[in-house]
Amino acid sequence: MIDILETPFFLNEHFESIQGEGNYAGANSLFLRFHFCNLTCSWCDSKFTWFGNERNYVEYSSNQIKAIITSHQAPHIVLTGGEPTLYRLDKLVVANKKFHVESNGTFIPTEPLEIAVRENLTIRRDAMNEAIISQFNWVISPKLSNARQKLNDRSLRFWAQTSYSIFKFVVRNTDDINEVETIVNKFSISSFKVYLALEGQTLESQLKPSLVDEIVKRGYNYSPRLHVMLWGMQRGK
Repeated sequence: MIDILETPFFLNEHFESIQGEGNYAGANSLFLRFHFCNLTCSWCDSKFTWFGNERNYVEYSSNQIKAIITSHQAPHIVLTGGEPTLYRLDKLVVANKKFHVESNGTFIPTEPLEIAVRENLTIRRDAMNEAIISQFNWVISPKLSNARQKLNDRSLRFWAQTSYSIFKFVVRNTDDINEVETIVNKFSISSFKVYLALEGQTLESQLKPSLVDEIVKRGYNYSPRLHVMLWGMQRGK
């Protein structure tokens, strides 16, 4: 068994683009995409971070990742994946940058974590420092039944109570919106923190005005997927 203690950080890719989704859509950003995930969503658009046995990632120390961040002018740093909360994200902070995390919300970052991500690979990390990560913009994306994954009630209760997170759900139809409404009511999530994005990998999939009308009617925010509209599924965008 290989034990990963704090470092290295397994990075699949990094690139500059615009933030395509959520409450900072359009922001000039540097993306750091971490490898490995604890979920296997049916419609995942970044399966290359967890599917198969190819070693398509690079090992970095926290200082090496900080050097990548400081070498770019982008003011926004998006930590994505895969699942970035497998790693000590609080160790990557540099001055004068705004950090964002895109997470599936199944882990509580202020608690230690130990998880086998592959048969011979276990990742362990200590709890993150909440004084640091509370300065991040956390975009929590619980998976609906259309992803064929299970919700983690305990983690969702944690995220619902924080002041530094929003929720982003990926929907295909009004049935999915109904499911979102059930989750929002169950965990007492404020509607102003809820953003709904349309599932799909083409421009056509994002142009559904009647579904957006329904999102607005229910009192939720609509999240565009600007990167899909502009570049489809092109990597590095």
